Amino acid sequence: MLLELRNVEQVPGEPRRRWFFSHEQDLLVWLGDDGAPLGFQLSYGKYRNEHAIRWKAGHGFTHHRVHDGESGPLTSDAPLLSADGAFNAPRVLMRFLELSAEMPPELADFVAARLREHPDYREES
Repeated sequence: MLLELRNVEQVPGEPRRRWFFSHEQDLLVWLGDDGAPLGFQLSYGKYRNEHAIRWKAGHGFTHHRVHDGESGPLTSDAPLLSADGAFNAPRVLMRFLELSAEMPPELADFVAARLREHPDYREES
Protein backbone atom coordinates (compact mmCIF):
# COMPACT_ATOMS: atom_id res chain seq x y z
CA MET A 1 0.00 0.00 0.00
CA LEU A 2 1.07 3.56 -0.66
CA LEU A 3 1.43 5.09 2.80
CA GLU A 4 1.99 8.77 3.46
CA LEU A 5 5.32 9.83 4.90
CA ARG A 6 4.83 12.54 7.50
CA ASN A 7 7.02 15.61 8.01
CA VAL A 8 8.19 15.71 4.39
CA GLU A 9 10.80 18.40 3.86
CA GLN A 10 9.32 21.27 1.90
CA VAL A 11 11.42 23.20 -0.61
CA PRO A 12 11.26 26.98 -0.13
CA GLY A 13 9.67 28.67 -3.14
CA GLU A 14 8.04 25.45 -4.40
CA PRO A 15 4.46 24.30 -3.90
CA ARG A 16 3.75 22.15 -0.84
CA ARG A 17 4.28 18.46 -1.50
CA ARG A 18 3.02 15.18 -0.10
CA TRP A 19 4.90 11.90 -0.42
CA PHE A 20 3.40 8.41 -0.49
CA PHE A 21 5.68 5.36 -0.30
CA SER A 22 5.48 1.63 -0.99
CA HIS A 23 8.15 -0.91 -1.84
CA GLU A 24 6.99 -0.83 -5.47
CA GLN A 25 6.03 2.78 -6.14
CA ASP A 26 6.60 6.26 -4.73
CA LEU A 27 4.27 9.17 -5.37
CA LEU A 28 5.06 12.85 -4.85
CA VAL A 29 2.15 15.26 -5.30
CA TRP A 30 2.60 19.03 -5.44
CA LEU A 31 -0.35 21.08 -4.18
CA GLY A 32 -1.50 24.65 -4.77
CA ASP A 33 -2.47 27.06 -2.01
CA ASP A 34 -6.05 25.78 -2.30
CA GLY A 35 -4.89 22.17 -1.78
CA ALA A 36 -5.58 21.15 -5.40
CA PRO A 37 -2.91 19.03 -7.12
CA LEU A 38 -0.60 20.93 -9.47
CA GLY A 39 1.54 17.98 -10.49
CA PHE A 40 2.89 14.60 -9.51
CA GLN A 41 5.76 12.19 -9.98
CA LEU A 42 5.06 8.47 -9.78
CA SER A 43 8.14 6.27 -9.56
CA TYR A 44 7.62 2.61 -10.39
CA GLY A 45 9.72 -0.50 -10.96
CA LYS A 46 11.75 0.28 -7.86
CA TYR A 47 14.75 -1.94 -7.11
CA ARG A 48 14.90 -3.44 -10.62
CA ASN A 49 14.21 -1.03 -13.51
CA GLU A 50 13.02 2.19 -11.92
CA HIS A 51 11.23 4.79 -14.01
CA ALA A 52 9.26 7.91 -13.15
CA ILE A 53 6.26 9.41 -14.92
CA ARG A 54 5.77 13.10 -14.21
CA TRP A 55 2.78 15.31 -14.93
CA LYS A 56 2.61 19.05 -14.39
CA ALA A 57 -0.34 21.35 -15.08
CA GLY A 58 0.26 23.32 -18.27
CA HIS A 59 3.20 21.11 -19.28
CA GLY A 60 1.85 17.57 -19.50
CA PHE A 61 3.87 14.38 -19.17
CA THR A 62 7.53 13.46 -19.10
CA HIS A 63 8.90 9.94 -18.63
CA HIS A 64 12.29 9.20 -17.12
CA ARG A 65 14.62 6.36 -16.26
CA VAL A 66 15.89 6.67 -12.68
CA HIS A 67 19.62 6.07 -12.32
CA ASP A 68 20.77 5.33 -8.78
CA GLY A 69 23.36 7.72 -7.45
CA GLU A 70 26.76 6.11 -7.15
CA SER A 71 28.58 6.19 -3.84
CA GLY A 72 32.15 7.45 -3.69
CA PRO A 73 34.18 10.45 -2.69
CA LEU A 74 33.60 12.28 -5.99
CA THR A 75 30.03 11.22 -6.68
CA SER A 76 26.56 12.02 -5.44
CA ASP A 77 24.17 9.57 -3.81
CA ALA A 78 21.23 11.40 -5.40
CA PRO A 79 19.30 9.53 -8.10
CA LEU A 80 19.41 11.09 -11.57
CA LEU A 81 16.58 11.22 -14.11
CA SER A 82 17.16 10.81 -17.84
CA ALA A 83 14.59 10.88 -20.63
CA ASP A 84 13.29 7.42 -21.46
CA GLY A 85 10.75 6.33 -24.07
CA ALA A 86 8.15 3.60 -23.69
CA PHE A 87 5.65 3.89 -20.86
CA ASN A 88 3.32 0.96 -20.15
CA ALA A 89 0.48 3.16 -18.95
CA PRO A 90 -2.16 0.41 -18.46
CA ARG A 91 0.15 -1.75 -16.34
CA VAL A 92 1.44 1.16 -14.22
CA LEU A 93 -2.11 2.45 -13.70
CA MET A 94 -3.41 -1.00 -12.72
CA ARG A 95 -0.72 -1.41 -10.06
CA PHE A 96 -1.17 2.17 -8.85
CA LEU A 97 -4.90 1.52 -8.35
CA GLU A 98 -4.10 -1.55 -6.25
CA LEU A 99 -1.48 0.26 -4.13
CA SER A 100 -3.47 3.48 -3.68
CA ALA A 101 -6.53 1.91 -2.03
CA GLU A 102 -5.74 3.55 1.33
CA MET A 103 -4.64 6.94 -0.01
CA PRO A 104 -6.89 10.01 0.16
CA PRO A 105 -9.35 9.27 -2.65
CA GLU A 106 -9.19 12.76 -4.15
CA LEU A 107 -5.43 12.39 -4.74
CA ALA A 108 -5.59 8.78 -5.96
CA ASP A 109 -8.45 9.67 -8.33
CA PHE A 110 -6.54 12.70 -9.64
CA VAL A 111 -3.40 10.68 -10.43
CA ALA A 112 -5.43 7.83 -11.99
CA ALA A 113 -7.35 10.29 -14.19
CA ARG A 114 -4.12 11.87 -15.44
CA LEU A 115 -2.57 8.45 -16.18
CA ARG A 116 -5.64 7.59 -18.25
CA GLU A 117 -4.98 10.78 -20.27
CA HIS A 118 -1.44 9.69 -21.18
CA PRO A 119 -1.06 9.13 -24.95
CA ASP A 120 0.21 5.57 -24.34
CA TYR A 121 -2.86 4.59 -22.31
CA ARG A 122 -5.26 2.17 -23.99
CA GLU A 123 -8.19 0.45 -22.31
CA GLU A 124 -7.51 -3.26 -22.15
CA SER A 125 -10.38 -5.27 -23.57
